[in-house]
Parts: sequence; C-alpha cells; structure tokens
Amino acid sequence: MLGHQSSTKKNLTIARCENCHNKILWIDDEYIYPDIIAEDANEDMPDSVKQLYDEASLIYNKSPRAACALLRLAIDRLCNELGETDRDINKNIGELVKKGLPKTVQQALDVVRVVGNKAVHPGQIAFDVDDKNTATMLMRLLNIIVERMITGPKEIDSLYQGLPESVRNAIENRDK
Repeated sequence: MLGHQSSTKKNLTIARCENCHNKILWIDDEYIYPDIIAEDANEDMPDSVKQLYDEASLIYNKSPRAACALLRLAIDRLCNELGETDRDINKNIGELVKKGLPKTVQQALDVVRVVGNKAVHPGQIAFDVDDKNTATMLMRLLNIIVERMITGPKEIDSLYQGLPESVRNAIENRDK
C-alpha cells in the first residue's frame, strides 16, 4: 500500500488573551484564530470606500493579494468621492493633482494604485503582494490619504466657521 506519511508534527496551542480574555489558537507557530483585523478605517472615510477597506482588513491575513486588489479599488472609489469620475484611476489622480492635491498625498495614492494593480495584474510590477506587510502598508496609506484629503480640511473648516461672523466677513472681503 502506497501512501504519504508525514513526519511533521502539528502542535495545537490554545491560549487566552490577557486583554480581551478570548481564546487564541496557533498550529505550530502559525496564528490561526481569531482573525487579525487591521487598523480601523478613518472615521471620515466615505462609506463606499470604507466598505472595501473593511473587507480588505478582514482578509489581509489570509489573502494579502485579494486585500491589495480591494484597496486599489478603494482608491478608485476615493477618487470618485473626491469628484473625479474618469474610468482611468491614473487620470483621476492627475486631475486631483491639478486641483492642488499635495505631492505627498499623490505619492501615497500612486503607491496604493501601483501595488494594487500588481495584485490585479500579476507579473507586471515587482512588488510582493502576497506579503501581509504590504497590505497593512496600503491600509495605512489609505487612512493617511483620507486624513489629508477629508479629515484635515473638515477640521480646518470647522475651526474657521467657529470664528465670529464679523471676522469671517473681514477675511472674505480681504481676499476679494
């Protein structure tokens, strides 16, 4: 009788988290359960983008390539939310640059776009999208982009609107 025998032993380790007291499982040195969820999405992230971000954060540990592809789609949706609707994400980023998108944010968008494209079109770009660290980097960049493009301007506008009306009128008249 021919058969495959494995000399590798599989050790199941069950532990309890000191913070939340939930059970944690490992097989050998591989973390199995519960799923590791990445950093939360920026609270100002538009819902259409957040939905993709959240899905990517749930699967990045099991399928970094799928997470990277979802994050690339999230960038496409974010460009749409910021007013750019071309089917070409590269053109959308270019239009945002023309509207004053800071260079650092443009670079972050392009990193997510290029690495995400690698996940969608394997073999064209020399990034390893099968790496969990790449997926977490892209999630962090997406949060930074939302911070710079949505949260920061919203906070500044709120502070500006908090100025007395007479001061805001004087500023607006100065700028005419």
